[in-house]
Amino acid sequence: MPHKVLFTTPRGVEDLVVQELAMLGVEARPRLFGLDGWVWAMVDEPMTLARVCYQARTIFRGLLVLAEGQVRRTVEGLQDIYDLVYGVDWAEWLPSEATFCVRSTRNGRHAYQSPDIERTGGQAVIDRLLAQTGRRQKVRLVHPDVLLRVDVTGERCVIGIDFVGEEAMHRRGYRVYDHPAAINATLAAAMVMASGWQPHEQLVDPMCGGGTIVLEAALMARKVPAGFFRKENFAFRQLPFFSGVDFDEVMWQWDTVADWSVQARLFGSDISPRHLFGAQQNAERALVADTIRWQVMEVAALPQVFRKGEVQVVITNPPFGVRSGSPRKARDAHRALVIAADAVLGEDGRLVVITHHPEWIEPLTEVAGFRIRQRYEVLHGDLPAEILVCTRRTDAGGERG
Repeated sequence: MPHKVLFTTPRGVEDLVVQELAMLGVEARPRLFGLDGWVWAMVDEPMTLARVCYQARTIFRGLLVLAEGQVRRTVEGLQDIYDLVYGVDWAEWLPSEATFCVRSTRNGRHAYQSPDIERTGGQAVIDRLLAQTGRRQKVRLVHPDVLLRVDVTGERCVIGIDFVGEEAMHRRGYRVYDHPAAINATLAAAMVMASGWQPHEQLVDPMCGGGTIVLEAALMARKVPAGFFRKENFAFRQLPFFSGVDFDEVMWQWDTVADWSVQARLFGSDISPRHLFGAQQNAERALVADTIRWQVMEVAALPQVFRKGEVQVVITNPPFGVRSGSPRKARDAHRALVIAADAVLGEDGRLVVITHHPEWIEPLTEVAGFRIRQRYEVLHGDLPAEILVCTRRTDAGGERG
């Protein structure tokens, strides 16, 4: 029978997630109930959800939904949560020998916190099984057999079995060097998707930091599943209803979609030798060092490396000037980025940038002959930001405006 599933995603890129899920054979709907960061779908069997969690690059988590409903924002909402969790037939999903724990993510303003939800949900599971079977289910807070989620966004609560695990899918497993302002890999993959980049096109990240954007592009070009470097860290491996499944063999089958021979055209540069060395280490760990060129340089030097029209896509995460550096230097970096992109991008070129300051980019793109074709309002860590997808401004005859 079909199963309802929920994918949690970076806020603002739900439509891109739907596109990727379609490529993986799953039809999905974004923002059901008008809620950002949630994408809903139906799958034919739980193994399909496991496969998608392993392969998809733009999701955080995948949940097999067992119940959902309205909850109040006041403290009485905890009783609503208890009732929803208690209403699940837990004897069907938790064998007597299985351990479990409850995790929660809460978005919005409520009179309770995530730990309150976790305690309430866990107690409801225990109470229901005591009533059903007379047994008290064992709780294990670290590496349980079944990781349950009780997530609350606004006045909506979803209860489900987490197929991903304690670490969400932006933890790819290939990063050995952490840039202090690194973009998470899930959001980086969404930026590459938004650009429409293809492996035969030259992609440049002139402020690459730890290299996440070009690494995600390289792995996407080679169709490497997002979970390739974290095979042991998936919660679905422990689920009782998958007992007897050899996931080493299953994942090997899922990995056959990858083509490690693909040579993409990728270039990453940064002003910091330390960060660029870290990016190269990450590329070695991700097995894509052979398809990326690196160079230590300022963004303004980009036209010295590429002539006009030799670059089709520029994607980058410039400094915000919030947690480190100065706002003035960050603004100068935005300006240098647009000037350099204008100098190397041809008429079919695209500039994709994530920024906390879209007001810095907008007037510059006008002067440089770009138009902002698409905007995605997202969070970069806990900072509000926008992904701006810019293309050349042309008239009907194909000339720049």
